Amino acid sequence: MSSDKNSSNLSDLKLVQAIKKGDSKALDDLLELYIPQLNAFFHYIHVPEDSVEDLIQETFERMITKIDSFDENKRFSTWLMTIGRNLYIDQYRRKIKSEEFVFEEEQNNSLNDPEKEVVGKISVEELLKNLSDKEKFLIEMRVFKQMPFADISEVTGETETSLRSRFFRTLSHLRSIV
Repeated sequence: MSSDKNSSNLSDLKLVQAIKKGDSKALDDLLELYIPQLNAFFHYIHVPEDSVEDLIQETFERMITKIDSFDENKRFSTWLMTIGRNLYIDQYRRKIKSEEFVFEEEQNNSLNDPEKEVVGKISVEELLKNLSDKEKFLIEMRVFKQMPFADISEVTGETETSLRSRFFRTLSHLRSIV
């Protein structure tokens, strides 16, 4: 099995080197090889179906623009999946921020002043401002997206134990603020 991984990595390296030299056939071969893997990866981490195709395209676009920064001592597949994961995280964060903005606008427009005062003591956005980026992401994925710790572990590369620990510490911190 190990020799299969090594030969796969060597063929990936040959394709990457050819792409760096401008070989469009090598790029086509790499796309053909990795589109199914990226598709499976995005489904595994529960990317909404309507976003998968766009994320695959964005991942390859980013890969092409960053190909010169690829460390040939590393596995290409891991590097590519990391690009995809990071793009998904960025996309998800943008979506959460826009949903918070829309929700806040709807709340402000639908409530009269006394209701605003009662409801608006501490908003989710205000609570999240007190957290680090890692903590915000963990809360967003676990609470708002209801993603299992195992899936968050896959996305972040951290152990489930450390994620659970950080999650419960973060919740405790948030409770103390409210």
